[in-house]
Amino acid sequence: MKRFLIISLLLISASSWAEGVRWQDLPPASQEALMNLKDNWDKLPADKQSAIAKRIDHWQSLSDEDKNEAKQRFERWQQLSPEKRQKLLAKYQEFAKLPLDEQEEIKRKWRWFKKLPPEQREIMREKWQSLSIEERRALRERLRQANPEQRRELDRKSVV
Repeated sequence: MKRFLIISLLLISASSWAEGVRWQDLPPASQEALMNLKDNWDKLPADKQSAIAKRIDHWQSLSDEDKNEAKQRFERWQQLSPEKRQKLLAKYQEFAKLPLDEQEEIKRKWRWFKKLPPEQREIMREKWQSLSIEERRALRERLRQANPEQRRELDRKSVV
């Protein structure tokens, strides 16, 4: 658990803060969780100290359920091949460059998809994977240009 937390915190890049965080200024719970870093804390760059302190505060504010979910995601990430990780990272970076409204639309669609029964999700996955690249592009374009009623009709037909 502590190793997972420390690795996660070190991997996360955060915006730079001008000042670091002194070890003695960390709350006791944070000091305990970061004990492996105590001897090297003062050697870390100020922005890294601040980022770690911010992330540990966030981590400690999470519910047990959210912590377990994060651990499971991290374990799945660790099990991926380096190539798959690189692909996912590239996709994430591509997503992060999108305008916020497009990001929200993608998130909305993902939430909709996750609410479907597993059988329906699998059918849609199979249909999507059976499409050629050109067919996928055409379908995306149809969905982009569709009005809400047309989208509902496409959803009902489970075109995707």
